[in-house]
Amino acid sequence: MKKFSLFVAAAAVAFGFAACQPKGPSTFSLTVTVSDQGVESPVGLPDSYTVTLTNTSTMASTELETENGEVVFEGLVAGVYDVNASATLVDGGSTFIFSGSSKSVSVLADAEAAVSIAFSKSSALIFKEIYYCGAPGDSYYFRDQFYEIYNQSDATVYADGLCIAETFYANWDFSLFYEWDIANPSDYVFAQTIWQIKGSGTDYPIAPGESIVIAQWAVDHRREDLSKGMSQVDLSGAEFEAVLEESTTWNGIVLTDNAAINMDKAVNATGYNTPQWLTSVGGAAYVIFNPSSPLKNDEFILASNVENTVAAREIAIADILDAVQAGSDETRASTLGLPTVLDAGFQYLGASYLGKSIARKKTGETEDGRPIFQDTNNTTNDFEIFDTPQVRRYDVGVPSWNNWIK
Repeated sequence: MKKFSLFVAAAAVAFGFAACQPKGPSTFSLTVTVSDQGVESPVGLPDSYTVTLTNTSTMASTELETENGEVVFEGLVAGVYDVNASATLVDGGSTFIFSGSSKSVSVLADAEAAVSIAFSKSSALIFKEIYYCGAPGDSYYFRDQFYEIYNQSDATVYADGLCIAETFYANWDFSLFYEWDIANPSDYVFAQTIWQIKGSGTDYPIAPGESIVIAQWAVDHRREDLSKGMSQVDLSGAEFEAVLEESTTWNGIVLTDNAAINMDKAVNATGYNTPQWLTSVGGAAYVIFNPSSPLKNDEFILASNVENTVAAREIAIADILDAVQAGSDETRASTLGLPTVLDAGFQYLGASYLGKSIARKKTGETEDGRPIFQDTNNTTNDFEIFDTPQVRRYDVGVPSWNNWIK
């Protein structure tokens, strides 16, 4: 998810463009070589790539376009930088995404970095809006979380079998990144909990321009007895909810079974059972995917670099339809867990319990009025922050089989 623009940071201190300062700090250059050798795509290769350089300390960034596969950043202060390269091509209504990265490049003198490009194709189903941070105020209410998934294609697709998960790749404070005991770990992402939509294969059609909503709990959360009236989210019309059965929470809220269709907790490698999906209010790396083989809820993959047992289920990158990285603040930029081919950026809200959501940018409409959303595998550029979450923002369609929505 990438935006083509040329931006040079105005803050000279942040990026060290101090060549005109007679007594300023020493500055250096970084030459970035972008290689797409060996990449095969049905639409050919881009003529150039947008290279984004980010100082991991200040988070200041600048972008330049490659010429003959190379770009040179001048006037850099000593530091550590992340390099991302990306481009998109559009053909026949599909978006083809080319991206790569080189992380934690040390610039203590004139330096070089190489970026290898990988190729992917935008899927029909994409995340459209994600609300994870919880309701504002001191109620610490988070049962109103939801994930909206939109059909951006020109054909009807089916939600049957679709899976959603938060990826799992590090310990709670990101001081340790897990190494998984599996061949070719770079071909996978990993999750401890996976929820799946049940169905025979054609039970839940999603027409072009329609969306489905996956709710943690599909009720009207604006109720005083739930969020003290602080939530602005009504999920009573959601298509699916991640609730297995009626239960009572630690603070006395009764999680009822509602009109929304119950999802199946297809994988649980956590070692404990909960009757609902508890997602992080600080954000996470989210994926939706169609598994190419039946999911196994046993024989989990183990982390090899920890003493205690840490288990997860592998998810083939080739099976993933869309991925989004979100966090609580800018410090999470250095602890992201998805490969660049899935997501080259991330979005953050600044804190939890703000009542805000992240939503994909609308870039236009089709001839018949369906919204078109930006999808270039870079959450930083594809998503914007909204002060109020809104289910089916931009008046997207509701599936015909949802007969309980008001």
